[in-house]
Amino acid sequence: MEAIVVVGLLVIGGVWAVYLMPVVFGEKRDTAMSSTDAFDRWSHSMADVQKRSTAQLAASNRELIRKRRRRTLSALGLLTVASLAMAWRMGSVAWLMGALLFVSLIVLYVALLSQMRQRRDERLKVIHVAERPPEWEEPQIKVIAR
Repeated sequence: MEAIVVVGLLVIGGVWAVYLMPVVFGEKRDTAMSSTDAFDRWSHSMADVQKRSTAQLAASNRELIRKRRRRTLSALGLLTVASLAMAWRMGSVAWLMGALLFVSLIVLYVALLSQMRQRRDERLKVIHVAERPPEWEEPQIKVIAR
């Protein structure tokens, strides 16, 4: 019974650390306090969009995504190390199972990220102009019947 409670608490702690901690420490500071603040923030962001190029905006979005992914991997890694340390210190199989759970979550997360990268690479694959058949080689008028 103790093992189930410990594993359950580890799962709840892991979910809390991965999803709620960034909201508390990161994005919550950036939320608007009133509609006036929200409008002010919106108008500044629109002015920023007009000043910056699309490439700069995409680069800043990519950096935010990278930070969020690093934070998620760091939290999962920290939970893994902590549960392994507790398993070693207490000699508990439940803590070891919790560590294995976090390791499996890390593996699944990395697999998901690599799958997303493969899909992105497929989407961005560009056919070179030299590889395409020239448009003037195709007949513009097709004769259906003679």
